[in-house]
Amino acid sequence: MSSRFSRLLLSISMLSLAAPCLAADDKPLSISGFGTLGLVRSDSRQVDIVRDLTQNDGVGFTRQTDFGMDSNFGIQINKNINDNIDTALQIISRRSANNFQPEITWAYGRYLPSDNLQLRAGRLGFDVYLLADSRNVGYSYQWVRPPIDFFGSLIISYFDGADMIISKPLGDGVFRAKVFAGVAREKTFTGNTDEFLSSNRSRLLGGHIEYQTQNWIFRLGYSQLRFKNDFPSLQPLLDSLRSPSLNGLIPSAAGLASDLSLEGKKFKYLSAGIAYDQGPLQAQLMLNQLSSESLLFPTNRAAYLTMGYRIDQWTPYFTYSASRPADRKIYTPLPTGISPDIDMLAAGFEQAIENQFNHQTTISLGLRYDLTEKSNIKLQYDNISIKDYLLVRNKQAGWNGRANLISVAYNFIF
Repeated sequence: MSSRFSRLLLSISMLSLAAPCLAADDKPLSISGFGTLGLVRSDSRQVDIVRDLTQNDGVGFTRQTDFGMDSNFGIQINKNINDNIDTALQIISRRSANNFQPEITWAYGRYLPSDNLQLRAGRLGFDVYLLADSRNVGYSYQWVRPPIDFFGSLIISYFDGADMIISKPLGDGVFRAKVFAGVAREKTFTGNTDEFLSSNRSRLLGGHIEYQTQNWIFRLGYSQLRFKNDFPSLQPLLDSLRSPSLNGLIPSAAGLASDLSLEGKKFKYLSAGIAYDQGPLQAQLMLNQLSSESLLFPTNRAAYLTMGYRIDQWTPYFTYSASRPADRKIYTPLPTGISPDIDMLAAGFEQAIENQFNHQTTISLGLRYDLTEKSNIKLQYDNISIKDYLLVRNKQAGWNGRANLISVAYNFIF
């Protein structure tokens, strides 16, 4: 099995399972870590490009050259209790809704009653997509950052709960099935300064099936998140729609508020992925669909295709990624022309939904150079074209929807 494919398995099977960066597998306690020192520059000062929705500012408008978008540091402690039980603790510092305040992203115990069964409980990574659970470990993949169009809308990176993984040899490979359940704890920025959408106590469940051979990985997954809390900036609109005076004129207004609300509504993640690695060639194709039971979040779909070719320590790569709304229609049952106040409500309703459309395309060219077995440096150029603004911040009037990024990152494990 190629060394590059082993790194891909590191991302998919979770660092604690593959653990190539641990000091020694036979020691009962091991400390490992990872980090990225990143620098990115944008040619546009009219918008902030962010790595994901947990970041409230990024590169471009706030600062044309940014050191914080991709930089992070993580440490992991693994302890073997006996042959069947071990534990893991992971702490990461990165730019997020908590700024660079360190947070616990893993804290679990694992029980292996047999070679084909794993049971874990505690704080676990949300590996809803291939690479999702290790997307902060820059050393483990070939890009400077995972494609924003695909991974940027993820607002959950960990949850408190339990999972079960069953594996079985099948043909020339291994079949795996995973199920999990728990509650989310994180918060993400809404796009408004100092305003957060909290996922705290939101229920999460799902799973995936996966088939892996020496050179191929095939995966299909489904997860759902039932929101406990509402969108903060939506509350004034919901209160207006529920007001007795408005419902006296428009009886359907209260029902519209219920349809628009997030509280108690499900977010559904459907995904499929294929990864290939043989000799110097590596390629991945990933697809996803994010839908919800709330009118506020219309269905969006995303995909990326990436290919890299390793030549000694050098790996040039190409990535095409895109996200699109499934349907741009906005249904507004509020009649207009009755009063200016109702017209404003109708406009506010349409704007709230339009803000959640996701239409973005990125073409990336990059080069990875492996300095040592535990460090690499990457250079990447991104050409970004945007028609909807879910994944950007601080958009200024007159922006043409385009930005070009030049990024360099030093990644290491220890």
